[in-house]
Amino acid sequence: MLEPIVNALVFLINIIADLYVFILIARIILVWVHADDYNPMTKFIAKLTDFSVLRLKRLIPNIKDLETASLLLIFLIEIVKFFLIGVLAYSMPNVFGLLLLAFAETLKLTINVFFYAILLQVILSWFPHTRSDIYNLLSIITAPIMRPIRRYLHPVHGFDLSPIPALIGLQLIVILFVDPLYSAGMHLAFGSF
Repeated sequence: MLEPIVNALVFLINIIADLYVFILIARIILVWVHADDYNPMTKFIAKLTDFSVLRLKRLIPNIKDLETASLLLIFLIEIVKFFLIGVLAYSMPNVFGLLLLAFAETLKLTINVFFYAILLQVILSWFPHTRSDIYNLLSIITAPIMRPIRRYLHPVHGFDLSPIPALIGLQLIVILFVDPLYSAGMHLAFGSF
């Protein structure tokens, strides 16, 4: 009888936490790549995150181009998320397992930000007359991944094939490194789940 309610709560906790963490990761990347502060999307992301990040920034300053306050907030959100999910669906979790899960989930969501940014950039490139602030921002976000690939993989008859190895590589990182970390974290946090 309570199982649907628990499943619904787990779903809501997961989706709310992941959406906000996704936005925080985008903020970190935008600061890291020196995105234009006047771009509407940059302003939107800053508006959604400033209320929580700016308070922490007073205590935890940036390290060069890394927003450590946002990073700490992401880890805290992930730890609370997995703690709540664990208590609702499993049992009282192990602290070290929670830390490993928070780390794995942060890595996975970071990779997803790059993955979806590349994918959205590819889709928008099919409609060259609709190039906009969003497309320019996506180009800046994806540049750290796309630039090295484009050095070796040049366009073929006007077609940019570099997103293909980028998307495949990002998914391989998830499969080979992040998923095993996540599994180890689940096992450590909740035993045999």
